Amino acid sequence: MSNGIAKISIIEGDSIEKVRGQHTEYVGKMTYSSSQKLVTTAEGGKRFGDKPEDPPKTDGRIIDIVMFVAGTTDPINTEGKKHQANTSYWKYIDEETKKETEQSLNNLWNKLKEIKYQFLDLHIEGDFFSWSGDNDTSERIKASERLFDIILRTYPNWKNQEVHLHLIGHSHGGNVINQFTELISSKDMIAKSTILKPRKIAEFPKPWKVKSITYLSTPFFQKKHQLNHSKLHKDCKIINVHNEYDLTQQLIANFSLNNLEGLLKSFKVDRFTTGITIVKDVKKDIIMTYLKSLIWQDFKNKAILAWREMSNAFLGFNIITAEFIKYINSLKIENSNLQKEKETFVNLLNNLQQWTYDVHKNYSSISGGYDKSTWAKNLNLSQGLSVLNILFDIKTGPKDSYLLSLLAGIFGESKGITDSIDETLWSPSKQTKGLPIIDVPIFESDPYNSRNKRKEFDAFLKGVQGAVHKRELEDMLMRLLSQFVKPSMLALVVLTIDMFIEPLIFGKLDTEVTKLRKNLEVYSKFVSKYHAYLVTPKDEKAFAKDIMNAPGSISYLAMASHSLSHTQLWKRVEDGLKDSFSSGKNPGYRKKI
Repeated sequence: MSNGIAKISIIEGDSIEKVRGQHTEYVGKMTYSSSQKLVTTAEGGKRFGDKPEDPPKTDGRIIDIVMFVAGTTDPINTEGKKHQANTSYWKYIDEETKKETEQSLNNLWNKLKEIKYQFLDLHIEGDFFSWSGDNDTSERIKASERLFDIILRTYPNWKNQEVHLHLIGHSHGGNVINQFTELISSKDMIAKSTILKPRKIAEFPKPWKVKSITYLSTPFFQKKHQLNHSKLHKDCKIINVHNEYDLTQQLIANFSLNNLEGLLKSFKVDRFTTGITIVKDVKKDIIMTYLKSLIWQDFKNKAILAWREMSNAFLGFNIITAEFIKYINSLKIENSNLQKEKETFVNLLNNLQQWTYDVHKNYSSISGGYDKSTWAKNLNLSQGLSVLNILFDIKTGPKDSYLLSLLAGIFGESKGITDSIDETLWSPSKQTKGLPIIDVPIFESDPYNSRNKRKEFDAFLKGVQGAVHKRELEDMLMRLLSQFVKPSMLALVVLTIDMFIEPLIFGKLDTEVTKLRKNLEVYSKFVSKYHAYLVTPKDEKAFAKDIMNAPGSISYLAMASHSLSHTQLWKRVEDGLKDSFSSGKNPGYRKKI
């Protein structure tokens, strides 16, 4: 309206009066004029102070609030995004188009929104809260404070009402929830919060209780982020959804890393995959055919083909090395001794990268000849062996491997990028203190379950978990890395060195080649021992160009299997949540047909 006539908008029972750019908020019977800093009653203009009082409690009213707390589909936040765990995470919004996808129709978010109208006073918040999603203790603590802040900002007028919170957290979002229960139980923690203190938030509203917590693939720590029961409702329901194939929940989450955001920001997965694909596509049989051929057996044509495959192989190695250097350089290490080791390691990798490039160029042309001595000369062995024998130095096993020991130092507890190592559990039973748990196993819904690889996966998981429990990180890394290398491929490299390179060289160079072969023989022994054959031959072919997403690959088990729990509203979760809502069923609700 114009001419100074009041304009009224009704928002969830409260109203805002806007007159010539000024606004007045009505909360219950209270009126607040922001322009005049005046609070009056509707009856008489009595001053109460500069701010409106919180509306009084409405007898008989119980409000249910559902809050979503995301984790991350990417357990190590490889893209380094500040708010990786956000609303699009639940809604399956395409980040480029900003539109919902086909997955949006039947996902957890939309199905829960449908339930909203079945109850009288059920409110669902999944639009505003976000955090990095990093596997980082300090990030989870800050996220819990932000969660408290968002709840009070979103529902500022219900502090005197009886409110039941229903918290749903995926992955480390569940640990943010646990940390939230610690926070709201401690006025001291609230007072020290840099997020809450400026807002003058002093305590958790007294009538509020946590009525249910739904954990989706949450890795439960045994020391930190423990569930505090003081603000839990006496009938609080605990719902735990877990997937037995989830590698993140059962292994990766054991490592709480320092400053993970941006840690792998320069790591380009697509570029790394490009290098792996090039190497995998190398036709090894063409190279072996050339090496086994005699001079009169169409030797030149076989050499041309073999040269091309060798050039491609070293191009792939070069790309992989370049990306690995970027990855290592992105690691921020405060330990001075380890930092020096890192610098030495990067120098070695730079030399390795130069060697792979030079060899790639050597095989790009056959103009220098195509006999076997030229083939061996093109390898620039004197240049490469000095680097390879340092990098792959190993005597008897993972513990005395130069490469694995260095990486173990980087990921070691309180040494490099790892703040702490805690043996996480898939069940919250140690924290719930007798509260009943609705257990929801979902492994049968994982596409990987149809591959009949449960026995192989369980054996692999037992091995890597055992290594972590014993703090034998070198062995854990060997077991993980062995899943990326086929035993036959490494055995072929050893055989090639033994049969076709060593016979062609002599003297000191021969000694270095023999040393490399022996080092690789030790690695080959452990790759053969630890490679679990988690990916089926059929999937290896189907995902040849995208092996990282093949069911059973380490990345699949860490990401796809870990994310399955939040892709839909599982029946037992739905039943448990409905049973925990307190606001009463809506008698006028009619299901959409």
